[in-house]
Amino acid sequence: MSESDAPSVASGRSDEERAAFFEELMREERERQPVNGFAIAAFVSGLLGGLLAPVFAIVARVQMRERQQRGMPLVVVGLLAFAVWVVVDVTWWVNRDTQPDMIAGYELKVGECFQAPGASGQNDVVRASCTEWHTGQAFAEFSLPDGAYPGIVELYDASLARCQDLAGSACLPDDGEVQVMTLTPDTWAKRKHHRIVCYVRFAHQVDHAL
Repeated sequence: MSESDAPSVASGRSDEERAAFFEELMREERERQPVNGFAIAAFVSGLLGGLLAPVFAIVARVQMRERQQRGMPLVVVGLLAFAVWVVVDVTWWVNRDTQPDMIAGYELKVGECFQAPGASGQNDVVRASCTEWHTGQAFAEFSLPDGAYPGIVELYDASLARCQDLAGSACLPDDGEVQVMTLTPDTWAKRKHHRIVCYVRFAHQVDHAL
């Protein structure tokens, strides 16, 4: 049905019927209008957190008005997604200094203090100042020769025995338990230097160094 037929078709109908008829006609006309390319670009860029999303949105708005094109919903969604990315980035930036200082246990340096894991082995630990509350402190380290992975139990037992020997000259507190940070098979295969860290795990949190 062409627009020229609209008056004859709509004549003889009530005002509500004519309004509904012309609304349907306008909807069909809008659907025939092309989608603006910059509106699509604003949508995609916004979803990906691209910095050009607002620029694409402005260009799209201007072109859609001039060229009678569609795409405003895409622009709105793109800008909303971009705003979410901005909020997330700003929140991370503001709170970056308050994030826990995580480190793999086998990367601890001798003398470093941390919150000790519940069990020995490869664990991510939270580093802490030795003048603040902590439950563990590295007191020795040694390297193992290259070769096949000896096995989780075998590596742990051998490393713990060596750490206990090294503890004799470390002046450890009586309430401290000697433990060891070992490597998993995956970490062993990825690392060229097989470093083992000995640490003391305190029975209670302390606020001093060894």
